Amino acid sequence: MEETNRKEFGYLIGIFIVVQIIFFVVIGAIIINVANHNDKITNIDSQPKITVEGLSSNELSLRDSVINDISHDLTSMIEQNTANLDLHSANAIIREGSIAKKEFAQRGFTALSFIVDIPSLEQSYQVYYKYPTNAANEQTTENPSATLCLEDEAQIIHPNFNCRSSYSEDIRKRIATDYIKFMEFDDFSITLDDSDPTRININPITDVSDDVNESYISQVKASIQALGVSPDIFKYHVVKKADLNYLNPY
Repeated sequence: MEETNRKEFGYLIGIFIVVQIIFFVVIGAIIINVANHNDKITNIDSQPKITVEGLSSNELSLRDSVINDISHDLTSMIEQNTANLDLHSANAIIREGSIAKKEFAQRGFTALSFIVDIPSLEQSYQVYYKYPTNAANEQTTENPSATLCLEDEAQIIHPNFNCRSSYSEDIRKRIATDYIKFMEFDDFSITLDDSDPTRININPITDVSDDVNESYISQVKASIQALGVSPDIFKYHVVKKADLNYLNPY
């Protein structure tokens, strides 16, 4: 009887030891997984990212921090659209003639846009990025970058690519409107219409002829085009000074 109790006790001890080992193995795996996850979050530069040919060119003159941000954002977008992605075989190239760059000197930042092609994956994307112009003026910018699917059929060279994006359909309009309030011109100012956010009001300093009106509209469209955004997504209205005086007589 005593021998039987001893065997049962030994059996229970064995089970207890096995359970303890399994417990510590599971806890250790969880700790390692959390540590790796936190390392990916805190050390974003250590994550694999696609290399974009042309980002380091003298034409762009981008700092390493900007290049890393753009590369990581582009990589995330490609991963959404690619199964079993091998970054080493993905060669990304900035499309010739696609770079649009506008400096907002008074505000101290630059808006950049370009199209990137990945021939091996037959994919293309448009990249937007906003960064401080002066390296000594580094600052945290809310939503500084966006990597989007192409919408303009004239820009699409891989028609079979079914691009997916988590951005809303009006993202390009929202990108442009973020910058419109900072645009400055010599002879007029511009504002978004309160009743119609797709209409831009052009406010001349003095009343001008129809030809000059068209010149002002062309200047605004060129500034929006310089953002890499089609100016045709907006409507344009030149406000007559006489109308302003009528509405605001004092």
